[in-house]
Amino acid sequence: MSDRDSILQQALSLTPEDRIVVIAALEESLTTQEPAISDELIKELDRRMAEYELGTAVVYTASEVISDLRQRQADRKGNS
Repeated sequence: MSDRDSILQQALSLTPEDRIVVIAALEESLTTQEPAISDELIKELDRRMAEYELGTAVVYTASEVISDLRQRQADRKGNS
């Protein structure tokens, strides 16, 4: 059994209240670190925002994006 499996088994044996404490601590350890944003990414975001503000960007509604993702997922399942 790997360390990860052992730790998981130990965590699952905790009371629900103690598991919530562990979950909160793990989640905080992941979200307190700010991701590094490169100059290249900032330039790309600035370019996209300018394009959007000029009205030249191709934009999609949330429902269009979700529909497209569902279609891609269905296509992938059909090709498996």
